Amino acid sequence: MMIFKYSILFFVLILSGAGASLAEELSAMNLRFEQWEISRQGEKLVKIPELTELVRLWSENTEKIIEMRYPGGEEGELWVQEFMDWLIALGVPSSSMYAVPGSGNEDIIKIVLVQGKQSNE
Repeated sequence: MMIFKYSILFFVLILSGAGASLAEELSAMNLRFEQWEISRQGEKLVKIPELTELVRLWSENTEKIIEMRYPGGEEGELWVQEFMDWLIALGVPSSSMYAVPGSGNEDIIKIVLVQGKQSNE
């Protein structure tokens, strides 16, 4: 009986649009500088659960783009570029990601899946 109640609740949340925000939360993450300092190697990066899930979601829909909002300044640019290099080494093409300044915090890169641009060809 309890499972039935939870199933109905889940269905209602999906219909009410709460499911969309849940999906949005799953396709976004914040990479903190201290996380990055600890896991600056590929084998450690793939052990960050949020990043693994984000890349998995991207691989299910490669039309989406991985957007990275990084702290401004030279340090932020170096950090996001190194992070993008690791994503490329892990199999994400550079054409499937871009970086823009303005994470709003000096020790966070905000990463989110966004709708990719439609091709007019």
